[in-house]
Amino acid sequence: MAFGGRFDAILFALGNRNYRIYTAGNICSHFGMWAYRIALQWLTWKLTGSAFWLGAIAMADLFPTVFLAPIAGAITERVNRLGMMRFSMLFSAAQAAVLAYCCFAGIVTIELVFVLALTLGFVLAINHPVRLVIVPNMVGREALASAVAINSLIFNVARVAGPSIAGGIIAVSGEEWIVGAGIVFAFNAAGNGIFAIALFSIRLVQEGIASSRAPLKQIPTEIRAGFSYTFSHAGLGTMMIILFIVGVCGRTYIDLFSGFVETIFDLGADALGMLVSSVGVGAVLGGFWLAQRGHIEGLTRIVLLNILLLAVVLIVFALSTNFYVAVAAVLIGGFAMTVAGTGEHTLIQASVDEHMRGRVVSLYGAISRGCPSLGSLMMGWMGDHVGLRWPIAGGAVICILLWAWFYRRRTMLAKALETSPQTGQR
Repeated sequence: MAFGGRFDAILFALGNRNYRIYTAGNICSHFGMWAYRIALQWLTWKLTGSAFWLGAIAMADLFPTVFLAPIAGAITERVNRLGMMRFSMLFSAAQAAVLAYCCFAGIVTIELVFVLALTLGFVLAINHPVRLVIVPNMVGREALASAVAINSLIFNVARVAGPSIAGGIIAVSGEEWIVGAGIVFAFNAAGNGIFAIALFSIRLVQEGIASSRAPLKQIPTEIRAGFSYTFSHAGLGTMMIILFIVGVCGRTYIDLFSGFVETIFDLGADALGMLVSSVGVGAVLGGFWLAQRGHIEGLTRIVLLNILLLAVVLIVFALSTNFYVAVAAVLIGGFAMTVAGTGEHTLIQASVDEHMRGRVVSLYGAISRGCPSLGSLMMGWMGDHVGLRWPIAGGAVICILLWAWFYRRRTMLAKALETSPQTGQR
């Protein structure tokens, strides 16, 4: 039956009990996280009116990953991964609760927001590679493409609903927008708490990895080995370069939406929620398409084509003076960004040797999380000096040049990334 066949890949991945429980908790966490991000962005803008501060808060949230990821990757191969995730979600819930209290008490300042965002950034930097590695540990290679895409789908459904929830709450709060932001932060605290409870219901036998019993003094050597393995690999090194450039130049526009809404379109928080949700609608479509596709073959070409599509629609968005044209552009951009990003993640997970997975995935996490925050800071700084349009359009042009360079090498990349790694490779 056509309908059943289309969903077989999704149902197969969700047939795994542990992954099913993980997915249920992940939904709650991501809904809260996206609501949190939109409230944090709006709170920052209302407190400062500065594009630089928008970039700085985004950097505080994400950039610690760049510094800690190599160490986190080695730690991932030593610790109980479920235990690390449980701690991280409990800490995230506590951080959101503190931020909510500060809003309710009327003592919130931009400096306090920055410190809390930075503190959470350090914890999530350690947790991020664990969160990436744990899914392949739950499902086999045959379900990997669908499981990764399902995670992306959940992430992006939350990207639609979370900003709408946050924008609605803040808009209803009116002049009491600080209280509205506090309610959103409390909502995030609850979502992270539910995910932590779900993680305590999972029973997972962690695969034995040789380095897990190695002394801690070997971590620098293991980090060097991880870098050497990644950049000597025929496909992984190239994929990291692509991730870096697209991360800095093509994925940072969302963090500047608050400035666009007020200075270019002259609208409020509800419009900000609509703009971010439009990215999410496109991302949901992209995630669903990949989830039901369910296989790895041909994914390299799809990733490269969607990098080109993302760059084109970012130019349209940056130069638009009509809000609804901008909404349509970022919707398409959300589709392209998700297909490209999820495809990159899937190809990395599918081509890396298990003994190097923690270290390689931590490098992926450093680039995928840290580079957009670095790009946000750079584009925010440039936006304060030359306007918000030109940094985004310029970044899109760089992404087009990137696509032109690597598209001619797509056959070589596909061979390296779409083939299962040799068992026992170190």
